[in-house]
Amino acid sequence: ALYANLEPGRYTFHARITNKDRDKVIAETSIPVVIEPSVWGTWWARLLYVVISLVVIFYIAQLYVGIRREKKNRLQSLREKEQEHRINQMNMNFFANVSHEFRTPLTVISGPISQLYHDESIQGEQHRLLKVVNRSVNRMLQLVNQMMDFHKLEEDSLRLEVKRQDLVSLMKQVSEFFAVNACDKNIEFRTHGLEDIFLMWADADKIEKILNNLIGNAMKYTPAGGKVDLSLDVISHQDAQKLFPESALVPEMQYAKITVCDNGPGIPEKQRTKIFERYYQLRNTTQEGMSNWGTGIGLYFTKRLVGMHHGFISVFDNPEGQGSCFCFIVPVGQAAYGEDEIGNSIISQTSLFPLQDIDSSKSQETNTEENSGKPHLVVIDDDVEVIHYLKLLLSKDYRVTCRFDAMTALETLRNQDDEVDLIISDVMMPGTSGFQLCQQIKADNQLCHLPVILVTAKNTVQDQIEGLNAGAIAYVTKPFDPNYLQALIKRLLGTRDQTRKALQENTQTDALDENALSAQDKAFMTELYRLMEEELANPDMDINRMTELLRVSRSKLYYKIKGLTGENPSSFFKTYKLNRAAELIREGKYNLSEISLLTGFNTLSHFSTSFKRHFGVAPSDY
Repeated sequence: ALYANLEPGRYTFHARITNKDRDKVIAETSIPVVIEPSVWGTWWARLLYVVISLVVIFYIAQLYVGIRREKKNRLQSLREKEQEHRINQMNMNFFANVSHEFRTPLTVISGPISQLYHDESIQGEQHRLLKVVNRSVNRMLQLVNQMMDFHKLEEDSLRLEVKRQDLVSLMKQVSEFFAVNACDKNIEFRTHGLEDIFLMWADADKIEKILNNLIGNAMKYTPAGGKVDLSLDVISHQDAQKLFPESALVPEMQYAKITVCDNGPGIPEKQRTKIFERYYQLRNTTQEGMSNWGTGIGLYFTKRLVGMHHGFISVFDNPEGQGSCFCFIVPVGQAAYGEDEIGNSIISQTSLFPLQDIDSSKSQETNTEENSGKPHLVVIDDDVEVIHYLKLLLSKDYRVTCRFDAMTALETLRNQDDEVDLIISDVMMPGTSGFQLCQQIKADNQLCHLPVILVTAKNTVQDQIEGLNAGAIAYVTKPFDPNYLQALIKRLLGTRDQTRKALQENTQTDALDENALSAQDKAFMTELYRLMEEELANPDMDINRMTELLRVSRSKLYYKIKGLTGENPSSFFKTYKLNRAAELIREGKYNLSEISLLTGFNTLSHFSTSFKRHFGVAPSDY
């Protein structure tokens, strides 16, 4: 007998035997059967279900109560924050209004103090005191302006206006003020990396406020006899990522890294992330007489200004011992900033480096004979102001031809009736860039000997490498110092004259300095020397014969030889013959008559006259 799907419980199985007609029971018996419930159907399982249900209901009730409590607390917190914001707004409006009122009397004070400070009749101790007063008044004005900027920052109305700045000059101006304070407090104030100049894109006013806050804090909490260090370094994108691994940096961008270190009490590690919060005041009760460090505004303001520059700031222990180091980085290039962040007024070359010693009326090429002996420069730039500036700067010592785009300049160089000595080109121009122009010049056998100086506002290392790889002999960033550019041109032309002299005195390129000629020019001169050696005995060796052998046009060969050697072809060919004659005389294998014939001179008298005119002595005396 089979029974399926029986519910758990107790059962009795009955069996009976009957006769054939089934009307009489012969025998009967029974078997008790117990069906045990499954594990999940036992009584203790049901009890567990009840307990779990009660616990779940309890926690749901607690969660509901917690949500209501949290909602209530959130609403209360919002009300408190709104109240705090209203109070802060009232305070900021008050301070902004007071600061605005302070500006008027401070400006009135600043004017007379500045006049007295620049009065040459006031000298000695009085002038030193005026210098202190003048700097203090300017510092007060900076603080007042900072308070007003902080109000604008909170109102989200402070805007970034980056321009091309000399960061070193800006940092020197700030450090000069604090150097006086450091001297008064007997603090050693040191600067590192502030040599030369470093041009980058930044908002000078905001960078100055950042430096004032950081250096001011370092000075404030450094004890007498301590040290404060201000350093500047330029780091790559990879190094910047190591400093700030979790920050979103501008790809392939250089960063200016500025560090301010002191050996003061230092900042506890647990509070370093909080010191940049608004109104947070770091407290130190272990140091007598110092209960709070800062007002809670300066570092918050500093971090916001650094952030506006798409930079980052952090603080760490001074590696030289006790104290703290504040380090922030800001991008160097213009590409890091949007169009709305770039200032409208760009510093012009003329305003930064005015030409005070050049009279434009004297720079005009009025005397052709006077200018004919000057080196010829071709200046290429799409900026009329820069073209005019370079014209005024260089016309006194050079003949200057100006072009406003690369293609016109290239056409001028190829069809120039006059020899060109050097090219000065901008990089960013419409159409063909300065890099591409430089590559085309170096790929042209007619022009590849011409030295190219790239003058551009692109100042990253990658740009400089690209310019030098394109074939430029020098890379100058705008705005440039005119004295440096003039010295560079003079040196390059001097090096060219040395190369020309070497070519005039030698009969093969192996005797030249390894870097005297480019690979193309060296190959050309090697071939030219070989052909002149083959035609050495030919009295009719001239430009027509060389044009036929080299398969180039007469004008191209003329300007190529003139550009490389400084002599016209006929003079250079004759110089080569005389140099070879001098070598043959030194060898002693031939007499003068034979040497005269071997070098292509028809008569011995003509050879002797030419040799003496070139070397200053007769062949027999040589």
